[in-house]
Amino acid sequence: MRALLSFAVFLFASAVAGVPLAQAQHDHGEGAHVDADVTLKLGVDRNYRSSNARSVLTDTYGEAEAVAKLFFNHNFYMQTKLHWERIKFPTESRTFGGHGMYVENLSANLDLDAAKLYAGKFNPAFGMGWDDAKLPGFYANEFAKDYQMKEAIGAGGGYALDLATYGKHKIDAAAFFFDNSFLSRAAFNNPAYGPGQGPLSTTQRLGQNRLVYGGPGNTNAPQSLAVQYELADPAALEGLTIGAGYRFLRAGTRQPLTLDAGNGPVASRDSHGYVAGARYEIGLPFDVVATPFVEWARFTDVFNADPSLGNQFKDRAYLTTAAIFTWQDFTFVASRMTRRFDDANSAAATGAFFNQEDRQLAANLLYKVIENLTLGVGYRKTRAVPAFGDVTRQATTHSVGAQAVYTLEF
Repeated sequence: MRALLSFAVFLFASAVAGVPLAQAQHDHGEGAHVDADVTLKLGVDRNYRSSNARSVLTDTYGEAEAVAKLFFNHNFYMQTKLHWERIKFPTESRTFGGHGMYVENLSANLDLDAAKLYAGKFNPAFGMGWDDAKLPGFYANEFAKDYQMKEAIGAGGGYALDLATYGKHKIDAAAFFFDNSFLSRAAFNNPAYGPGQGPLSTTQRLGQNRLVYGGPGNTNAPQSLAVQYELADPAALEGLTIGAGYRFLRAGTRQPLTLDAGNGPVASRDSHGYVAGARYEIGLPFDVVATPFVEWARFTDVFNADPSLGNQFKDRAYLTTAAIFTWQDFTFVASRMTRRFDDANSAAATGAFFNQEDRQLAANLLYKVIENLTLGVGYRKTRAVPAFGDVTRQATTHSVGAQAVYTLEF
């Protein structure tokens, strides 16, 4: 009941944010106007077999995202994004459980065609493996979503340059800190710090981030940095997109006194991140388009709560590879993801618990029923340490799922 109520409030808040009740096309005229998009998702995940018995469950969920842009003229606009989604992992079978609503973005934007500037609360650009538009399929990019950056406060800018035969170039850079203000508070579910925080936590998103919680990027000023570069469609290799990025997250301004994740907030260190990826659309006979995809990312000094060895900082490395096949309204995606935990502390070099590699194999079949409605089914096999149950070793879990995605443009 709470989840359904929160969804109803989300739709009402979307309307208040500027979404009218009748569908229409975006008007990109010179005068003041509002553009809005709403994406609705309904899905179910069924973990039907697992070596961790408590992971066998069914999770029926919803997700909704509303983006509204208030244009003052053709170049300047305010943007807000409201998000309703799961913010707690399931610990048993549930229907629309553990959902919350929050403000993901609230920013002022100046778009000058080739150049753009923005300030406020936004999502810094870093990587593309988590982006459903570049790697579709609801099981295809789950590990890459670990390093998607969201809800940052600061300022940034970008520049796009079309060099014809040398391709289209884009660069984006931003200085920021992760939102620890009242704007980070979630409605309807407000999970706080508690036992099992870190990689063994059932909390996907804190109900409200606070400066006292520490953590990389959790500072009182924009002391973190992200830079992203992208090259697309050079003349010799049309359909090719290459991306590379760097991020620096400053250690939290207020470092907690304890590193015990079971008793409260955790401290942090400065963390560096690097990412590089590519996708290449290749036309095949019978109107089939094949798109190989690969992305690698590495991060230093990430906090890990290790039940065997105690709390430590580790490096992490990710590799996502995928093959995307599109034919008419059908899309098939097969992907393989790895997530490697490497020990950054020489004192614990003999530890094995988090010095391992998580793996996931996934397949998705998507069908565009109509222009705004896509249905999908999927399968995944995951080997990783579970968030609950037997957390002293990796578990192998098999899952099947289905999802419907409906988009509206106002």
